Amino acid sequence: MNVYPGHLIFLVSQLKSNYDYNSILISVFIISLFLCYYKVNSPFFFKKYFNLRHIIYLGNKEDFFYRSSLYSFQNIFPLIIYSLIISFFSVFIITDSQNIIIKSINNWSILEQWVTLSFLLLIFFCFRLFLILAIFLLFDFTNKYKQIYLMNFIRVTINISFINMLISYLAYVVFSFDMGFSVFIFMKMLLVISRPVILYNFSIKIISEKPSKIILLIFLADVIPSLLFFDPLFILNFFDDLLNFFY
Repeated sequence: MNVYPGHLIFLVSQLKSNYDYNSILISVFIISLFLCYYKVNSPFFFKKYFNLRHIIYLGNKEDFFYRSSLYSFQNIFPLIIYSLIISFFSVFIITDSQNIIIKSINNWSILEQWVTLSFLLLIFFCFRLFLILAIFLLFDFTNKYKQIYLMNFIRVTINISFINMLISYLAYVVFSFDMGFSVFIFMKMLLVISRPVILYNFSIKIISEKPSKIILLIFLADVIPSLLFFDPLFILNFFDDLLNFFY
């Protein structure tokens, strides 16, 4: 039997055919609006956060980008966009898991699941940032370096996470949940390894602190938390066990 590209497209489209497409269209429309709004109102920052070329080359410590307030619209809005996009792809994958908590929301629409997951991801990302700020209290780095470190942490995380989620989602659509999740874990491992390296290499270029001090900061602020929260399903299964214990 001859197989044509059209057959493959049809096959992939049929693999996950139980979606709420109205919710998907609304979700895509909202994400597009957010992206367009941010790009139109902050084109310079849009390139800094969402252009991979600006992640490979993070700039220098005198870059105008690092002079902006960490709590400004230009630096907060990318976190919202990040949460919306990552949760949009995640919601299709995690709903195929056998987790009790996830199963309990299976009767929700895609839109409801997406909004809920977006909110939780935003809270989690903010928690990671506040954790870094707390660890900064243990060191005497300059305020300028602290801001540069945080902003680069956000930029690197956003871009590598987007790549991770896109590849994981494609593996999930074409193959299965197990394959998609395995790819997700592998790609996340690359994030855990590459982000500290990127932040360290940039740090030693802009400050004259001892390398061991920078390594300790990155180890406490990035590596350890990343390992603790490495497997999201492990965390969900932990709550499953708690629910089974009490109920």
